[in-house]
Formats: sequence, C-alpha cells, structure tokens
Amino acid sequence: MKIVLVSGHARSWDAGAALVYLNLEASLRGLGHEVVLLTEEDYLPPRTSIVMRRIFGAEWVRRRAAKELTGTDVVEVAGGLGWRLFRKLRDASPAGKRPLLAMRTHGLEFLDEQARFMEEVAGSIRLPLQYKLVTRHWINWQEFRSIALSDVMLCFTSRDVDAILLRGLKAESDVATTTWGVDPRYFRSRVYGHASGRLLWWGSWIERKGIAAIPRALELLSRWVPGVTLSIGGSLLPPDRILAAFPAHLRSRVTILPFASRDEHVEILAQHDVFLFPSLSEGFGNALAEAMASSTPCVTTGTGMAADWLEHGRNCLLVPMGSSTGLARAIQRLLGDEALRRTLGEAAQLTARQWSWERFARETAARYASGLAQMTRRD
Repeated sequence: MKIVLVSGHARSWDAGAALVYLNLEASLRGLGHEVVLLTEEDYLPPRTSIVMRRIFGAEWVRRRAAKELTGTDVVEVAGGLGWRLFRKLRDASPAGKRPLLAMRTHGLEFLDEQARFMEEVAGSIRLPLQYKLVTRHWINWQEFRSIALSDVMLCFTSRDVDAILLRGLKAESDVATTTWGVDPRYFRSRVYGHASGRLLWWGSWIERKGIAAIPRALELLSRWVPGVTLSIGGSLLPPDRILAAFPAHLRSRVTILPFASRDEHVEILAQHDVFLFPSLSEGFGNALAEAMASSTPCVTTGTGMAADWLEHGRNCLLVPMGSSTGLARAIQRLLGDEALRRTLGEAAQLTARQWSWERFARETAARYASGLAQMTRRD
C-alpha cells in the first residue's frame, strides 16, 4: 500500500506524541509499504502562532497533502486536522475510487476539555474567556467533523472508543484500537531495596496531567516520609514557573530536570523509587508506559490505558483523580513496602512487553486493509 500519514506535531524522537508517527512510518516501511510522513515542518508556514494553527491548520494540511495523493491507498491524519482534506476527497470521488480516510486520535479533545473545566470548577485554574466562548467550540467542531468524514477511526484505548460510540459519532464497525509501542531501551531490570524516597514526575506540566494535586501530596509526604524528594522532568518549562506551584518551604525538595535524551531518561527512571502519573485525561500515557517498561512502580489514575491494561495492586496503584491525600497515601505505602514495589514493578514490565511498534504497525496495516475491502464492497 501507499500510505500518507499526517502528524500534528514536529518531527522529534524526543517528544512523546511525535513518536507515534515516526515509529509508525518506520515500522510500516519495514512491512514493505510505501509511506509518506508529513509533520508540522512540512505543512505549517514558518513561525506560525498557536492561534493561526488552530484556525488554518486543517487548510494547510489539505494543501500540502494534496501533492502526495497520486496512487495513494490510505490517508491518515491526526486528530481534527483532516476534515478539509477528507471533505475534498469525498467530494471528488466515491468510495472505492479514492483513498481510505483514517483519523487517529491520541486523546479526544472533548475529553481533555472536561478535565480543564473540572479543574476550573475546583478553583485550580482560570480558563481564558476566549477559550470558553470561542476556541473550544472550534477545536471540538473540527474534531467531530473529522470523525464524521473519516472512513475509520483509530484509537489507542477503549476509553476513546467508548466516548465515540456513546455519543453516536461513529458506527462500531468503523472504530478500532491499536496497541501502543515502547522503545526497547526502556526494558531494563531494576534492583529493589530500601527506598530513598525519590519520586519522579515526567511530562508536560499542564492542568490535565493532574498537577493541582502534586503540591499538597508532597506536603503530606514531607510529614510522613523524612527526606522525600520530587524530580520533575520533560516539562520544557522554566524551573521558576514550576517551583511557583509549591510552597516556599517545599521547594528545596523539588528538582527540575533539564531536557534529557532517551538514554538519559532511562537512567533517570532507574534512579527513582516511584513514578507519579495522576492525570485527569490521557490518550494513552506514553510517560507511564515507559516507566512501566523500566520496572518502576507507578501510582496513576483511571484514565488513558487504565481500562485496558492496568489493575490496581497487580501492576500499579490506582488513585482517585484530583486526590492529593489518595496520591500521598499510595506513595507512602510503596515507599514503605519493598515487596510491593517489586511486585508492581515486575508486573508493570510484563504488561509493557506486550507493546511494540511493530505490533502497532501490523494492527494498523490490517485495519487499513479491512477498511479498503469494506470500501470496495460498498462501491
């Protein structure tokens, strides 16, 4: 097959969401398919603002992707960026005479929006008036439109599938899940012993990641666990902006890590006792998957991969969303129980061993093939 992939991110092997399409491109080529991958650098004008991306991104994708369509069997576009391209292709040719139109979601925007409003109601953040009146409606409309115009929806979790089906956005036969992948470098054995109290957070420091619960959780742990510390990495924010979220007397316990390569990230995981991932909304949970692969015991919430892959007390500890006390108690339990850390860490790695980018590509290619066959029958 000739496949055109359109990512919603810049080309970078060190960014979580960007890895999806970089690995899919490489793995599909390894299976013998012809693949064209378009990333932000290919379709966005230089120095494009976030506002301009939101307004005109789908149109720029349409214009750029149109140059690659000769002989194409499948066009897959990330999120709500595909609706203009999909509409043009549907208008130009009937099913069976045009490429299969696939939309992949790495977390549905309207589910992330629920997390943002939940945080505002709780008083943790204040959403801009423009977002509440205009921006969210435009983003959601583009996502819903792309879903409606696609032939097949590809998701990473049953959470997204359920949300699509419960809202009647797609027929069940047109929605599929594909498994995630993890870089093999993360699969390392771990030496468990006395816990030093080192906690690790990795990812974007934004409200939907559950950041509001972290300062009070650390406050409680500082009373219960002498010497407990928290490292925060992968945020790409100035340290002062993150430290400002913590009371002055706790800031000496918080270390903001600089940018790290994949190899450095593997070493950082090995140096910490517990991984924190208290997200309010996730498409899958890339940082959590990498921590699980490294045999790091994890404390997380029931979002993203949770319904499909996680089991409380077997391969992680699950805590309520937004609960600082629940988060702190789970961490305290792990730090005080070496056997539990070992049990959860080893089981987490066994779970993660089921994820590979090759499997991801094979499942994706199989879904393409079935979608093309279905289009031919309809035609």
